[in-house]
Amino acid sequence: MTELFKYRNEIQQIRESGVCCPPNELTAPNNLRAFRFVFEDSNNVRNHKPPGANNPKRILTEKEQKKCSLFGLSCFKGQEGAKQFFYKLSKHNPKFYKAVGETLSTGVLNDDDGLITEEDENTHFDLFEFESCDLSAKFTPIEKLI
Repeated sequence: MTELFKYRNEIQQIRESGVCCPPNELTAPNNLRAFRFVFEDSNNVRNHKPPGANNPKRILTEKEQKKCSLFGLSCFKGQEGAKQFFYKLSKHNPKFYKAVGETLSTGVLNDDDGLITEEDENTHFDLFEFESCDLSAKFTPIEKLI
């Protein structure tokens, strides 16, 4: 059985605009240790929702190519890369933490969770979750960043 993506309706709308979403170059995480920003309150419903689900108005302001990544969860392969990214964005936007959280968390992504994009120079990648994925049980806060 083929796994369905969470937010598949939103992804389909993006596809209909001519954007390849999610990208073709996705791979399985293969038990990958990952890092994510979360809110200190572990019950915060925004902790493991992508930006497009947390702030649907943002979709209207993004260019077509960026819309797809709004339905992937931002993750990092490296703890230091995640922290550097957080502080860099916080320097230019002091309220950045209000959108993503103030705490760094870690967990292991397996092939049942979804598919991931290639990492960038900051070790950042997007996780396009499968419908059955629940990261709240997998990720543990490890460091408050502010």
